[in-house]
Amino acid sequence: MVANRRARTYEVEETNDLTEECYRRGWTDGLPVVPPTADRIAEMLDYVGLAPDHVIGEVPVRRRSLTAEQAAANAVMAGCLPAYFPVVLATLEVLFQYDPNCVHHASCTTNCATLGIMVNGPIRHRIGLNCTNDMLSPGNRANSTIGRAVRLMMINVFEQRPGLLDQGCMGSLAKHGVCFGEDEEGSPWSPFHVSRGFKLEDSTVTVATIQDPEMVCNRYGLTAESVMDAVAEVIASHGMATFGHQWIWIVGYWHAQMLSSQGWGRPAMQQYVWERAWRTQAHLKRIGAVIGEAAPEDETIRVYAAGSPEDIFIMAGGGDSGSYSEVIMIYNGVPAITNIINETSG
Repeated sequence: MVANRRARTYEVEETNDLTEECYRRGWTDGLPVVPPTADRIAEMLDYVGLAPDHVIGEVPVRRRSLTAEQAAANAVMAGCLPAYFPVVLATLEVLFQYDPNCVHHASCTTNCATLGIMVNGPIRHRIGLNCTNDMLSPGNRANSTIGRAVRLMMINVFEQRPGLLDQGCMGSLAKHGVCFGEDEEGSPWSPFHVSRGFKLEDSTVTVATIQDPEMVCNRYGLTAESVMDAVAEVIASHGMATFGHQWIWIVGYWHAQMLSSQGWGRPAMQQYVWERAWRTQAHLKRIGAVIGEAAPEDETIRVYAAGSPEDIFIMAGGGDSGSYSEVIMIYNGVPAITNIINETSG
């Protein structure tokens, strides 16, 4: 691999439609991109004080490296503002430090795995990240473009294109990028990053390889146990039907208030849900999630959806508009890793 290199530059006629030129060169994820002009890339790099040829990481299995200039170009194309770039870089740092080859494997898998990016701390407000109403929907620039920037790097630098190296059988709309912040202000519990040993004033990103989010609906329950039973049911019946993984439980505002008012804290919630989110080995064999024919003894073997109670990560989020939560399975690649965001700016 070439350690110090510059990204290619292209000259186009002034009359060219630059957006269409990006499409023609295959630089998009199917949606229009912002043309990565030299001045926009320089502004992105200046914000974090990185040289263009600085190598962020290398992927041995692909024999390719990612430079700061390439990362900045793709962040520009995704629609990121320079203030978002530290979150993008902190995300990339997790990927390359955990296992550089996961940059490849997380996208080439045949299931619908993608990256989840969860943000805590003061930076949420500085970049205007949505943590409440419609937090997992399109419509907010920071939420929509941070994850998209990483996805475009997968495509444009590492050739993770559908049908080429991206071998997803059904794929996922979440591959456009999943990035959201915790609603720390609306949470009755300590922020998620504090529960992982960071300081309240730290800005952090938690990165994981995830499956599609799934909604938990509990409109009419009157007890905290009812809410947690609903969560356990959704986790145990997740479409992937694979067990022993980590999970993210985004506790909706109404659910959080009910749980808190009835005296439930994070460790007790984790234990309650873990104990109830299971299926028998016989059931998993009957639906083809486990190899083999169901034997009589399989009827009594419990297979738990989460590896342990601590593998159910709890954070608050969503709007004050309904009795809903969301669960996300962490799967096939990067476990949940939390990293400090360095907000160095020029």
